Amino acid sequence: MHGRTMLAAAGIADVAMAPAADMFERGVEVQVLKRGTLFAPRARRLYDIWRRNTSFDALSGEDRDFIERQVLREPFAAAWAATRQYLGTTNPALCARADRDPRQQMASVFRRHLFLSSDWARRGESERKADFQIWCGPAMGAFNAWVAGTYLEALEARTVGQIGHNIMTGAAQITRAQQLRTFGVPVAAHHFNRPPRPVIGVD
Repeated sequence: MHGRTMLAAAGIADVAMAPAADMFERGVEVQVLKRGTLFAPRARRLYDIWRRNTSFDALSGEDRDFIERQVLREPFAAAWAATRQYLGTTNPALCARADRDPRQQMASVFRRHLFLSSDWARRGESERKADFQIWCGPAMGAFNAWVAGTYLEALEARTVGQIGHNIMTGAAQITRAQQLRTFGVPVAAHHFNRPPRPVIGVD
């Protein structure tokens, strides 16, 4: 529920780019919600730390403190132990490589944190709200602006049926109005703005 509430408050500019967990080492990024969470700047800093260093032991005291106290909330060794246990059953080859390569070990721990951040958001773990990773684009903000002041502003009204029906009906109306205008028919401006309306019998 925390994640849905955060999305319902998002504006068009409330998104940011952050490293993707599954392609962390390649520097691939995904678009995420930035309002109400520190995930994006923290994830980007994790990537920058990994890119500039060869091992956790090589980090500055400031970077170690950031990772263990603010991000992982546990010693790096404990995070690596949990990561290694997981990799040992899901990806033994990567686990073996990380055992030999301290930099790969660091990347694996950071990747696990990014995956957990999505899981915390899905489960609504309020104590990790600052680390929520919620994929989101500016369309979410545009939708919130469209429904502001209407019945769809309330979270409980945002069902698949109600949203889908209003989007499709509104798109059909605006498309038709544009077609008429191209044929030379005078069309009033309000026909290009269809606010959401409750649909009876649709969940």
